Amino acid sequence: MIKLGLFSLMGLYDRNTSPASVIQTTLDMVTMAEDLDFDIAWFAEHHFTNHSICPDALMMVTRAAATTKRIRLGPCVLPLPFHNPLRLVQEVAFADLLTGGRLALGLGCGYQPYEFDRFGIDPRHKHDMVLEIWDILEQGLRTGAIAHKGIFFQIAPTELPMRPFGLDLPEIFAVSTNPAIVARAARGGHTPFMSFGHRGLAAALQKRRQIADGWAGAGGDPENMPLAVQRFIYVTEDRSEALHAVECVRNLSRAEHNLRGAAVDKDGPFVRLMPFHDEPPLDDFLAHAVIGGAEYCAEKLTAEIAALKPTHLSCFMGLAGIGRKETLASMERFGAEVLQLLEPVLKARGLADAA
Repeated sequence: MIKLGLFSLMGLYDRNTSPASVIQTTLDMVTMAEDLDFDIAWFAEHHFTNHSICPDALMMVTRAAATTKRIRLGPCVLPLPFHNPLRLVQEVAFADLLTGGRLALGLGCGYQPYEFDRFGIDPRHKHDMVLEIWDILEQGLRTGAIAHKGIFFQIAPTELPMRPFGLDLPEIFAVSTNPAIVARAARGGHTPFMSFGHRGLAAALQKRRQIADGWAGAGGDPENMPLAVQRFIYVTEDRSEALHAVECVRNLSRAEHNLRGAAVDKDGPFVRLMPFHDEPPLDDFLAHAVIGGAEYCAEKLTAEIAALKPTHLSCFMGLAGIGRKETLASMERFGAEVLQLLEPVLKARGLADAA
């Protein structure tokens, strides 16, 4: 069954944007996503730049839990190398309690050298750290206790009073193409999570094949592999609004390119948005994103669902630089028009109840 997710990066567009307004818009979007029967709302975690003002996704999870009733909530991702696992397992267990069992977990490695440098962590070890912290996290959540001797962490036997034995493990999504991490997801029956990016369907299919190879290498069936796919989506019939949304997608890509470098070019906390090497023209960004009228968006998503075969569609709908009113109007069009047009596709794949 395919499920719909809402992803919130919570970027700060400029110095005239209020961080409080970013939080409120995000909460408004989560409320609307629940009204539209989305399955889950995801919150990013990043540090030290305006790329995202959210340094603790679990805090946003618990904040959103107070104003919602049904929608599941999760960090995407928890960059595991940045977290002390003994503290993290307590925070995750407590968040699961505060959400009434609605917690899901997106686990990842981190990708920004600036963050690793500021936390004093060698990024060469990040994949091994993720696997070890993942083991600790699952042990604590499954049993309510931890005892661990590993390469990076040694934890004496420790009990978790907020995590009684026998509770179900939150659903886990692994955001990585690293073969060892994909294999760990396959062995545990967890879901790989990939971002579509700005390069188009061919590049997305290549990434899917890379994940499927890791899945098969661990003995999983790549034909029946669960998969979450994230897409930029903005629904509007107005050409000028569509072009502005595409510029926001390009700005996001420029920021990410900058943040992947060894040295971040920034002005205070604001990442400079400079064109990157081999940057495609704006028309390519428009062609590769799901931005436009309802029929166009539905047709594009239909083709991508057929090609990528996701079980979870994560909708990145709150782009920095687009106002609250416009963002919510786009979401409303998505719920009222796009999902209705997608219904035959969802039914054909046995997925009708996702809409």
